[in-house]
Amino acid sequence: MPPARLCNPRGTLEAVWSPDDIVSAAAQALREAEREFADEHAVYGLDALDEVRLHPILERGFRAIGLGVWREHPYPGDIAARHTRNARERCDLVLTVDPAAPPLDPVAELKHMDAATGTLFEPVADTLAPPGPTTEPGDCCWIEVKAVAQFAYHAGVPGPNAGYATALVTGPACDAVKIAAEPMINHGVALVVLFTADEPTAHHDLTQMSHGCLDRGAPVGVPVTESFRIVERAGNEVCTVAALPVRL
Repeated sequence: MPPARLCNPRGTLEAVWSPDDIVSAAAQALREAEREFADEHAVYGLDALDEVRLHPILERGFRAIGLGVWREHPYPGDIAARHTRNARERCDLVLTVDPAAPPLDPVAELKHMDAATGTLFEPVADTLAPPGPTTEPGDCCWIEVKAVAQFAYHAGVPGPNAGYATALVTGPACDAVKIAAEPMINHGVALVVLFTADEPTAHHDLTQMSHGCLDRGAPVGVPVTESFRIVERAGNEVCTVAALPVRL
């Protein structure tokens, strides 16, 4: 089911993005991908994929519940600095309630208007933008993804991940800070795909992760998690999806 919509005290509709729904959709998509690896008797499984290769799997999961998904979409950014910054931060996944309404990019819109200023197109610049509905940045859910494994592959050989503890805290903490720095964003999630030897380890380490994020000043709430078993290939037997809501 798409996220519920709630009428706020002013009578306007505000999209309510539930971490439970996000975790459920992501876990289901990853579970199905793991099943495909198992059916193929693949040498490498889900825990061998880096974050970029997890994105299309997660996208399928969110589209399956009727959401729009936009990968590597630019953050709304600093409108005032649009003339001096060519490189823009991009978000791993941006969700919209309407699959046909991509996130509005206010910087791109203003640059379009700027380019027309002083030309013959200036009087009609506001009519030249691509047609179709868009979703305001504040109505989207902005998701950054981190994949962390207790046992990882190094040059194709599996073994204990020496950077496991650091990656588990630093990545999500930085993601939360990055999302929270965007004034136009109202809904954000730091999504962690964690691979461990067992479920108790995942729960313990995710608790430590939450404390570590808070110790670093990252604005995160209590994580919502869902775990499932995977075929043991490198030492990991459990995949846990954790959604840390970003406090905005």
